[in-house]
Amino acid sequence: MKENTLKILIPLFAIVVIVESLMLVSKLVNKPTLTQPETVSEEVETVYPLSLNWDSVLNEVKTGVTTNLPLTLVSTKDEAIDAIDLYVNYDPNIVEVKDVVVGKGLPQPSFKKINAEKGMVVLNFLISDVGGFQLKAGQVAGLVDLKVNFVKEGIAEFTLGEASLVVENTSAKVLPFNNENLVINVTQ
Repeated sequence: MKENTLKILIPLFAIVVIVESLMLVSKLVNKPTLTQPETVSEEVETVYPLSLNWDSVLNEVKTGVTTNLPLTLVSTKDEAIDAIDLYVNYDPNIVEVKDVVVGKGLPQPSFKKINAEKGMVVLNFLISDVGGFQLKAGQVAGLVDLKVNFVKEGIAEFTLGEASLVVENTSAKVLPFNNENLVINVTQ
């Protein structure tokens, strides 16, 4: 009789273990996972030691007006610069760049081109002085003045292209910089 009871109890016990295991596994699989709370990402502007700024308060102008738009370089610490490459983009349908005047203290650019078809001004400065172009903390250095004529209604936006760069003296390291676009509403 004991043998018959064992023959029945062993499979029954195995079935109970399997059922309990399946229930435990299903609870683990269906268990809600802890999720990280959603974080609201705010764009934080990175502040770099150098800033290339449009030194113009002009935000609206009439067609036919010719004016100068100065681009300056400011540093929060003392820097020595070996090279500056500027790529200024604009809409050639709205703006005509007539001339580019180099700021005081900088040599004439080794390459200077106004491409009216593409709407781009390219300036490459190579500073040959051993100490480079010295920029003191807080000093505002005039890089260039763009002499522009507004020829058509619209939004005239001046931006620095991605290829624009400032190279540190002696290390040849590219220095990061902040810059903002200049946006001017051109009306009739």
